[in-house]
Amino acid sequence: MLFAEHGARVVVADLDMDAAERVANAIRETGGAALAVTVDVRESRQVQEMVATAEQEFGGVDVLFTNAVDARLVNTQDRCVIDLDEAVFDEIHQVVMRGVFLCAKYAGRAMVRRGGGSMIFTATVDAQVGCAGLDAYTAAKGGVIAVTRSLAAGVARHGIRVNAISPSFVNTEPQAVFMDQAETRREIERLHLLPVPEPEDIVPLALFLASDQARSITGSVHQVDAGYTAFKTQDIDVMEVMNHNEPGAPDAHR
Repeated sequence: MLFAEHGARVVVADLDMDAAERVANAIRETGGAALAVTVDVRESRQVQEMVATAEQEFGGVDVLFTNAVDARLVNTQDRCVIDLDEAVFDEIHQVVMRGVFLCAKYAGRAMVRRGGGSMIFTATVDAQVGCAGLDAYTAAKGGVIAVTRSLAAGVARHGIRVNAISPSFVNTEPQAVFMDQAETRREIERLHLLPVPEPEDIVPLALFLASDQARSITGSVHQVDAGYTAFKTQDIDVMEVMNHNEPGAPDAHR
């Protein structure tokens, strides 16, 4: 919706066609240009058809924003490596890493034909700060971070920029299972210095990275994490605790 508000013609691509149509219709109702397509990012043929549709209907591809993940699978089936089902590991990588690979491959070819463009991948802070029990997801997203840099180096000569956004927990619909419960919500909130981000807090950065204002930015990973990676503890004066535990130690604050 925000991209459309700024003049983009949007291809809304989703595994759920009804959901894609709802977004595309909302854009059209406000005077924007949008179409919905069904795509499973694990399937090469479907990704190629998605890109071909964008070229046929809108004349080319200028921006790619990848954001596909099976949140239910990650939330319920991901585990520590020693307990992780191999099929779950494979499936998460198929959606996250293979999905980025296929979308970048075929949208990238369209951008070469177009003469340039901007790719924005979705990473996660969990690939930068260890999170126990999410080993398949963090490994896949770690691959997204790595390919952001290597791909940026490979396609710069074509005028294509590649960047990633690394969010913390975001209050999206699939995460309502956690946010609707008072206890888990409090625990999640304590992992952030600022309020837990909403989707609307993430998208403006994607819009900026897609724009010509970011023409000198490529190969970078940008955290939008409400301070998730900025601190170790909240509401605890570590030096005060250390001083109390060590008789005779100097008080650093007095």
